[in-house]
Amino acid sequence: MITNNNETTITLATCLKDGGIEAGKDIASIFYLMPIHDTIKDDIYDVTNYEVKLIPVIALMVTIEQIIRIIMRKQLSRFEDCFINIASSLVFTLTRVVMFTIVLRIYSWLYTNYALVHLPLHSASTWIISLLLVEFVYYWTHRALHEFNFLWAAHQFHHMAEDVNISTTIRDSVVDLVIYDIFPIPLALFIHPQILFVHLQFSLIYQIWLHNEVVGHLGPLEYLINTPRQHRVHHGKNPYCIDKNYGALLMIWDRIFGTYQVELDEEKIVFGTVSPTPKTFDMMTLMFGYYKNVWQRFKNCDNYREKMASLFYGPGWSPGKPRLGLIEEIPEVDHKAPRYIYTPYVAIWKKAYILFHSVAILIGFYMIADHPLIKFDPWKMTFCMTYLLLAITSFGALFDNRSYLIILEIFRCIVYFVFDQYVLQSTQWPVHQSTSVLIHLSLWTIRLGHLLSIMFWICMWIINLFTTNTIDDKHKSPKMTSSNEKIIYDSNEGQSQTSTDSDETLHQDSTYPVRLKASTFFILMAMMVFVFVPLTMSYLFVVPSCSRYYETYFFDRYLSFAQNITKMANYSTLMIGGN
Repeated sequence: MITNNNETTITLATCLKDGGIEAGKDIASIFYLMPIHDTIKDDIYDVTNYEVKLIPVIALMVTIEQIIRIIMRKQLSRFEDCFINIASSLVFTLTRVVMFTIVLRIYSWLYTNYALVHLPLHSASTWIISLLLVEFVYYWTHRALHEFNFLWAAHQFHHMAEDVNISTTIRDSVVDLVIYDIFPIPLALFIHPQILFVHLQFSLIYQIWLHNEVVGHLGPLEYLINTPRQHRVHHGKNPYCIDKNYGALLMIWDRIFGTYQVELDEEKIVFGTVSPTPKTFDMMTLMFGYYKNVWQRFKNCDNYREKMASLFYGPGWSPGKPRLGLIEEIPEVDHKAPRYIYTPYVAIWKKAYILFHSVAILIGFYMIADHPLIKFDPWKMTFCMTYLLLAITSFGALFDNRSYLIILEIFRCIVYFVFDQYVLQSTQWPVHQSTSVLIHLSLWTIRLGHLLSIMFWICMWIINLFTTNTIDDKHKSPKMTSSNEKIIYDSNEGQSQTSTDSDETLHQDSTYPVRLKASTFFILMAMMVFVFVPLTMSYLFVVPSCSRYYETYFFDRYLSFAQNITKMANYSTLMIGGN
C-alpha cells in the first residue's frame, strides 16, 4: 500500500479491482444490465454516447470470438472482411455523432412542446415501456429496410457479409443510420429524450453478440429474446431465411406479425445476399454500388406506376409479380458445390501494415469522435470524415492490389500530418501527468509509423520504375472455396487453376517486383543514408525539443479506459521514489 502526495491510497489490488468492475459494467450494459440512474444526466446533451464508449468492449469480444473459433477448430474470420466491417463502423459512428446532436434537439423540442404523456424519469416501468416502444419501431424500420428497394440499397451492405462474426454487427452504411434515427422521432411524444436516446443506441449495441457462428441453441431463452441462432436465420440467403427475424432484443413482434423463423438443423445456412456481391474491398463501391442497380431498374420501367413500384416494392419485385417477389424464384443452396468468396491473396506484411495503421486510426477515433470541439465544429468534423474515407479507400486499394495504391497511400500518410496538426494538436485539455506520458508516447509512435510509411512507399515507387522481371497479378483473382482451396482465374487464357494453400505460387506477393537492378539498389541506399535517416532523427529528437509542450484531450471515456494504466504508473513511480 502506497500513499501519494494527495494522500490517496493506491494498491495493485485496487487497480485490478476498479478495472474489473468497470469492464464488467461495460460488458453487462450490452445486455441492458445497468442502473437506470446512470443513463440520466443533468444536461440532455451530456448523455453518454455508448457506441463510442463501448469500442474497447467490442474489440475484446471480437478477440474472444476468434479464440473460441480456434478452440472449436473453425476457420478464423477473414482479415479483409473484418477490416471492411470495422472501417464502415467508424464512418457510421462518426456520422452518428453528428446525427445524435441533431436528433436530440428534435426529440427535446417535440417532448418539451408536444409530449402526450410525461412518464417518470427514473422509473423501471418507464424503462420497460420505452423498451417495448423502441423495439416496435425498430422492427418496422428494419422490415422497411428489407421490403422497400430504395431502402434496401442502403441496408444490403450489411447483408453483403458472407461471413457472420462479431464485427458484422457494426457493418452498416451511413444511410442506414439516418433511417434508424429518423423513424423513431414520433416516440419523442411519449418518451423522455434521454431515455429514448439510450434505448436507440442499445437496440443496435445488443446485437453485437448476435452475429456469430459459435453460440448454439440457448433453450427456453430463445422464447424471450433474440439469440445468435435466430439472427443467423436473418442473415441467410437460403429460401426459408429470406425476410425473417427482424427483431433486435425481443422476438415478440416477429411472432405477432408472422416473420419469425427458427434455424433448421437439417439445412446449413449460407450467408450473404441472393444477388452477386461485388468483387472488391473498396468500401464506397460496396456501400453505394447498389444504387446504380436501383437507378437502372427505375429507368427501364415502362410507366410511372412501375417506376414507383421499383422503388417502394421489394428488391425481388418485377412487373407481374407480387410486391416482394416470388420466394420460389430464390435459388436453393447447393451445399455440395464449391463456395466462391472474393479473397485476393494479401501478403503477411500488407496485413501487418494495415493492422498497424488501423489500430492507429481506431485509437484516434476513440479519442476524438465525441469530443465537443470536434462534433460542434463542422470543419473539423468534415476533415475527420474525409481523412477516414481516404484511409479506408487506400486500404481497400491495397487489398485489391490496385495500380494507384502507392500514390494514394503516400498522399494519405502526408494528409495524416495535416490531420495531426489541425485536429489532434488543436484539441487541448489538461490531463493527468502520467496519462499525458501515455498520450505523447502513442502519438509519437503513430507519427513515426506514418513517416516510415512514406519512406517505404517512395522506395516501392522507385523500385517499380527501375525494376526488371516483375509479376503482374491484375488478371488473377484468388477465391476461397468451402474446402479451403484457392482458385485462380486467368482472364487471358480463360481457364481456371485450382491449388491448395500449400502451393508456393499462391504465396508469392505478385504486386511488386522480385529483382532489382544494381543501380536501383545504390539509389535506395543513398536515399536512406542522406535523406531518410537524417529526416527521421530530426523528427524524433529535434522537433519535439523545439516545439511547445501541449496536452491532448482523450475524453473521459479514454481516461476511464486508461484508469488502471494510470494508477499502475503512479504506483510504480511512488515505489521507485521510495515514498
